[in-house]
Amino acid sequence: MKTQAKDILSLIETDHEKVEQLFEQMAEAKGAKAHTCFNQIYKELTLHAKAEELVFYPAMLEYEETKQYVEEAESEHNSAKILLEQMKSLNPKDEEFQTKLTYLQETMLHHIEEEESELFEAVESCMDEPMLQKLGEEFQAAKQKLESEVDLALTQ
Repeated sequence: MKTQAKDILSLIETDHEKVEQLFEQMAEAKGAKAHTCFNQIYKELTLHAKAEELVFYPAMLEYEETKQYVEEAESEHNSAKILLEQMKSLNPKDEEFQTKLTYLQETMLHHIEEEESELFEAVESCMDEPMLQKLGEEFQAAKQKLESEVDLALTQ
């Protein structure tokens, strides 16, 4: 029996939930656990953003209803990428790291809220289920393909 492929919106939502849980874990983490937790946040956010930019956003540009959301979403991704790169070289105990972490979390929670309410509604109004399924498969494939590249970036 073939398992039902997930559509891109449910995959994105799953990623969002995972990141929200990681932020909660990060708040309680100390020492090596904090470093491990940050690495997971870095990896999840980077893979998610790159896959959205490769698969989801180009598809959204095809429709008037969704085109307007791409620029802001890409801008939010760029802000997150800059913060993540800055944080990578800091110690999780440092005040600067904590300040950046708070800002990153606030930015991401805003991005998630906006994406899941306004953006998803717009996407569902113009893309049919087979299209969303196809994008879901492409999204998963992109994340798998990028994983070793993101793992390598974490060590640099």
